[in-house]
Amino acid sequence: MTPDEVEEALRGVAEREFWTGGAAGSSGSVVFVLPDAAPMAPSSVVSTYYDTSGLLACVAIDARNGPQVVLDGMRLVGRVPSEMEDEFIDYLEARDRMVTYNQHGDFSCNVLGVVVRAQRVDDVVLSRPVFVSREWTGRCGDVSEGPVPQSEWQVP
Repeated sequence: MTPDEVEEALRGVAEREFWTGGAAGSSGSVVFVLPDAAPMAPSSVVSTYYDTSGLLACVAIDARNGPQVVLDGMRLVGRVPSEMEDEFIDYLEARDRMVTYNQHGDFSCNVLGVVVRAQRVDDVVLSRPVFVSREWTGRCGDVSEGPVPQSEWQVP
């Protein structure tokens, strides 16, 4: 999907807040926000990242505002990461998949293209899942050499 197609799909749910990116052939990102979020409250819902062809390659879901994403009955958004980690590992082991950890201690599965980040929400830390396209799965959780843009790793 292109940024415009994503914006159309989210119409009525979230609004495009800003686009960062350059000319054709460069990657970029779009942040979508809740239209009625409380003033001064963090309000991002979905951060989307695009590859150099301008197509959607990565989606990160805000730990505070969701929306909730479920993987085979397992809630991925807004959970205490240490509690979710055991369930995620059990899920992967039952499918002969392996969990990996990045330099920040976030856990992921390259085969699934999922990284479960820790995001600070007020005085707690909650899960912020990041999903990548098939082309970005290799080392998707690697903070320094993986394909996920540095701007995502900087979300507190």
